[in-house]
Amino acid sequence: MHKRYQKGLSLLWTAVIVGIVTLAAMVGLMSARYERNYFAEGWKKLAGGDAGKAVQQVQQGVGGAVIPAAAQAGADVRKCMVDGKVVYSNVECGKGNPTSQQVKIHDTRGFEAPKVPAAPVPEEGAPTMRDKAIDKAVER
Repeated sequence: MHKRYQKGLSLLWTAVIVGIVTLAAMVGLMSARYERNYFAEGWKKLAGGDAGKAVQQVQQGVGGAVIPAAAQAGADVRKCMVDGKVVYSNVECGKGNPTSQQVKIHDTRGFEAPKVPAAPVPEEGAPTMRDKAIDKAVER
């Protein structure tokens, strides 16, 4: 009797891979439901080590050197990530936040309803159908 073994991944490793993919999908769905980016929060915790801090310092040093003069006004609306949520603010999204971006605001009036022409004033001389119906009801 010859025993033949399965070639490729074993059933155990297949179950582990499916479990990891399912876990990632569930975290993605939870991120969408609670409007938080759990992946970014997890990455921020992982990058909190010595190597992560060194990379963040380099990014902040390069980002601080190339700030246009228009962005330094202070009253500009900026977009950034605060606690895993996208925030549009001129207070919380400071220049020190690495995810901060300037937003250009366009003033629009939106859709305006068409103007309705004024209703014509009924003439006093000709009786309307309503007046005729009232006269018939009174005469009975």
